[in-house]
Amino acid sequence: MKRSLITGALAGSFGIFISKLLGLFYVVPLNSLAGEGNMAFYSITYTYYDLLLKICSAGIPFAIAALVAKYYSREDYKTVLLVKKLGASLLLGLSFIVAIVFFFVSGPLASMVLGDKATLEDIRSLQNLFYILCFALMTVPFLSALRGYYQGLKLLKEYAASQVIEQLVRVSGIVFLGYLFVKVLNFDSIWAIYMAILAAGLGAIFAIVYVFITGRKADEDVNTKAQSTSKAPRDAKDIMRELLSLGIPYMVISFLGTTSGLINSNFFIDFATTIGIDYDEAMLALGILQVNCNKIAAIPQVLTLGFSAGLVPYLTEALEAKNFKVLKTYVNQILETVLFILIPIVIWLVIYARPVYYIMYGGNNLDLGTNIFLFSCLTTFTDTIAPIISSMCMTLRQKKATIIVLVISIVIKLITFFPGVMIFGANGMTISTAIATSFVIISCLYIIHKAYKVNYTRTFKRVLYMLIAGLVSVLPLVLGFVLEFNYDNRIICILILAVYGLASLSIYIAVSFFLGLPQALWHKSFKELLDQVKRKILPSR
Repeated sequence: MKRSLITGALAGSFGIFISKLLGLFYVVPLNSLAGEGNMAFYSITYTYYDLLLKICSAGIPFAIAALVAKYYSREDYKTVLLVKKLGASLLLGLSFIVAIVFFFVSGPLASMVLGDKATLEDIRSLQNLFYILCFALMTVPFLSALRGYYQGLKLLKEYAASQVIEQLVRVSGIVFLGYLFVKVLNFDSIWAIYMAILAAGLGAIFAIVYVFITGRKADEDVNTKAQSTSKAPRDAKDIMRELLSLGIPYMVISFLGTTSGLINSNFFIDFATTIGIDYDEAMLALGILQVNCNKIAAIPQVLTLGFSAGLVPYLTEALEAKNFKVLKTYVNQILETVLFILIPIVIWLVIYARPVYYIMYGGNNLDLGTNIFLFSCLTTFTDTIAPIISSMCMTLRQKKATIIVLVISIVIKLITFFPGVMIFGANGMTISTAIATSFVIISCLYIIHKAYKVNYTRTFKRVLYMLIAGLVSVLPLVLGFVLEFNYDNRIICILILAVYGLASLSIYIAVSFFLGLPQALWHKSFKELLDQVKRKILPSR
């Protein structure tokens, strides 16, 4: 039972990892088609997309997943179907209202975000992007409702596969449509950004079709079970009340979780120009941080999506059954598994920051990009852990306390943002975010500890071992291994990084096994794990 949670979450994470990996592929051609100067437009628009999407759908899909898991475990299949119907209808109505309101405020908002130094052309471009964004707001929330339903049924592979389909269509649309309008039809380079935002809605439409097709068998199974029982479903008003009571706090928490990017987008350019930073330099720095750096950071942050999706039905079941021993085990297992993967990745990103950034984005603005990326590794760590822990708090019915913590974190972000930018420039955005999210991590862990007597002593000890293994893994570079990175040729740089990467990975695995980490996490001896790997590589005939 314990392994099923981790297996399901890792399966979900792997699928979402593929979708995020696909997401990396469009950044380089989009930079080339739109120009780095225009990437700030994408960053600002995508920040609002993320914010509005969470207002429309972030809470309700989690509520759908929790209620589906709850009533399915009670074999109340008619109520399961009612949850799906009401949840989808609620999201469709809410997304329509939000899209209409956003459409009418797009003009004043674009002017406010870019500040007094912006040109009329820049304001018009951002306003057009906001208009295009409304299309995605009409489609993506409905897809989220369907995903929440299948998440509640523990069909996490289907959940993750829909992420891959959505991203594959989105990336293809960005590259193909951007190339068509900018290179073939010779439209202005801002059209590459227009197509990038439009592609989000197109990806959602294809993913909806995919979910309907692949979920047909599960739907038929639930329908058959519902028809075979005489038990009446819960009253629709009661279910709607449950959806809102669960969904609205999730919605608030998701909204609060996006405020760091929102604060960066709304205040950095205007404030930076008032303290002497050039407008174009501020636009460039914001684009590098919130597009280029965030795309690389998104790879380890798939753990957030995978584990947040995976933990809801399992923790809900343990809580419903009042099985607090299993619940405590789940909490520690989630933390330890995520950190075992995340800690070395963050260490490697810090040590190999310059070659990674060069491989991704080339030599233009390499010093600035490397510097911003190096600092952004702080939030790669904190922004991956914080949503997972806050999701656990929510699932474990600590909604009020979690909301208070997140509100305080916003205050911390605002308090530290302006002095941070004054002292550290663009890196002040990252430092203020890291401080705020660190507060969320510490506070939510304490809330879980107080509510359910979860002990983290064992986890802290294993984290120390992970840090030791991670630091030892970068010794080849620290000690001056024979290969030097070449910043004149991407292919050579990739090959050198691959050598160092494989060496670091091998050392991390070896030291981890020596310290007993994988054996402790997966409850198998070294020999059992080795035999399992051999069976995968050399299957018996």
